[in-house]
Amino acid sequence: MSGTKSSLKSLLIELHNAMGVTGCEQEIVKLVCEKITPYADQVNVTTTGNIIAIKKGKKAGPKLLLGAHVDEIGFIVRHILPNGFLLFDKIGGVPENIILGKKVLVSSKRIPGVIGTKPGHLQTPEEAKTIQPVSKCYLDIGLNSAEEVKKYGIKVGDPIIFKSDVTEMVNPDLIATRAVDDRINCAVIIELFKTLSTEDFAGTIYAVFTVREEAGLLGARNAAFGLDIDYAIALDTIPAGDTPDIQVASQLPVSIGKGPAIPIADSVGFTFFQFIHPGLRKTIEQKAEAANINLQFCTIVGYMYATDAAAFSYANGGIPTATITVPRRYSHSPVELFNINDAVDVLTLLKAIIKDNENINLSFI
Repeated sequence: MSGTKSSLKSLLIELHNAMGVTGCEQEIVKLVCEKITPYADQVNVTTTGNIIAIKKGKKAGPKLLLGAHVDEIGFIVRHILPNGFLLFDKIGGVPENIILGKKVLVSSKRIPGVIGTKPGHLQTPEEAKTIQPVSKCYLDIGLNSAEEVKKYGIKVGDPIIFKSDVTEMVNPDLIATRAVDDRINCAVIIELFKTLSTEDFAGTIYAVFTVREEAGLLGARNAAFGLDIDYAIALDTIPAGDTPDIQVASQLPVSIGKGPAIPIADSVGFTFFQFIHPGLRKTIEQKAEAANINLQFCTIVGYMYATDAAAFSYANGGIPTATITVPRRYSHSPVELFNINDAVDVLTLLKAIIKDNENINLSFI
């Protein structure tokens, strides 16, 4: 395994181990700060939790914002029942058809639990065919009363994450775990800053690690304000269409292991809309071709997909913005599956853009 792949995988494992359910990101924010501080000229955490790390080049040049979100989908404790079971709400886009029967960890104390399900022997035919809404789900942590639960320090509002290890597939470049979205790109930025410590480039790089992306890009909406940014690149993951239940050719032409995916346009109804800036698209295409990196272009409009780019684009009166993504299967599940080589390609592409930062052409026409 190359040094870069090994470093990214090690970073992903460390970042994966931190909790960061949207709204409860303190643990992952602290860890990301620790990881990037040795390679940054300045690191600041805003009052809302965004991390802003700055790396200055050796000469003047454009200011680039690189964004990746630290938060993850999950749950929070809604109520503690007298018999010790917990009720919970979901945070972010957790598909309700994957919830029942899953192992979870509750609160920063990592209390193990399972999301209970009625025995199949006792289910009516109608119940067996019905997806149970989260409002009717319960969590079993093996305690018998609310008093016992409270002795373990569990309280309303505590975060809950899926219990998921980092699994290497038969091909060790393929990795499955929770929170690949977007911890892999947090790892990419940390590794990039490490590399830039020995590179000569022009301008200033702002690494912005945002919070609350999974609840509506809320961290990104104010992340760029007060920063004098010339252009932005949001780094995220994107669903892959290369599974038997998706038509990869016509519905979503994105596969894992075939390079970064570049969404030309994406949206969530009329709430979020992003279209790649033409100048940035040209730069990305040129740098990818020179580095022999395959790009997968796609549109994902009319579904439920958006990234922090939809917020960066309209900040400060408008910022030229693009999105570069790592494809992953099984989005928003405990087994998000991706190819580490796609992340290496994202890192290589970013380095090429930054190395030629002083010549970036941000013209719209």
